[in-house]
Amino acid sequence: MKKILVFMIAGLAAVLLSSCDEECENLRGECPEEQLAKDVKLIEDYIAENNLEAERDPSYDLFYIIEEEGNGVFPENGQEINVNYVGRFLDGEVFDTSIESVAKDAGVFSESRTYEPFSFTLGLRQVILGWEIGMKKVSEGGKATLLLPSYLAYGPRGNTSIPPNTVLLFEVELVSINN
Repeated sequence: MKKILVFMIAGLAAVLLSSCDEECENLRGECPEEQLAKDVKLIEDYIAENNLEAERDPSYDLFYIIEEEGNGVFPENGQEINVNYVGRFLDGEVFDTSIESVAKDAGVFSESRTYEPFSFTLGLRQVILGWEIGMKKVSEGGKATLLLPSYLAYGPRGNTSIPPNTVLLFEVELVSINN
């Protein structure tokens, strides 16, 4: 009985010490303050080193640069959009793109892939959170650069070609809004 009580108390203490309070949780239920601070510093340093003028969405710490204004029509949740994109690490290395010539130049071309604008419906979480937020800032026909803290990309899990906790840069063009 004593052992069970000790294990229960130890387990409860571990949960309380490892959990975060509700104020720090993001949309994924994570507490990324420490990683977010590192990510924001990396992004701010990148912006400064490259003499860029970026806007910052304070709700998400998403940084973005509107490279070309579109027609003024912005996409909304529930609308399908078509996006050309180039995904890069902050060192400039391309990890993915919808543009064949860029894929060939970057050495990431795949014969088995079709290179065309990527289509998805906003608000259905078919893409990373950074795209869900960032694409709403680009009007149809517009181009932008999105600088995403890791939690808005692949977070602490990463994915096959993206290491965990990696800041990502996406050059995006909102080709069209369907609907």
